[in-house]
Amino acid sequence: MKKKFNKLSTEHFGVKTGDRFKTIKHHHEVSGDLKEGTELVLESIAHFPTLYKLKDNDGKIWTLPLHSVEKI
Repeated sequence: MKKKFNKLSTEHFGVKTGDRFKTIKHHHEVSGDLKEGTELVLESIAHFPTLYKLKDNDGKIWTLPLHSVEKI
């Protein structure tokens, strides 16, 4: 079965929806900033490039590159 890379995934290389992460460095987006050490929950995974869509405690979704977070 061929994977469609224009779709969001719920798992990728052992990481799955619901896993907890924390930021390992400051992250900036147009809609705001995340401080280092912020805890987030994985909502989905985008591909090419691979990015995590993570939810914060307020329910806001952030899109972060893999090198900006670590699994906890």
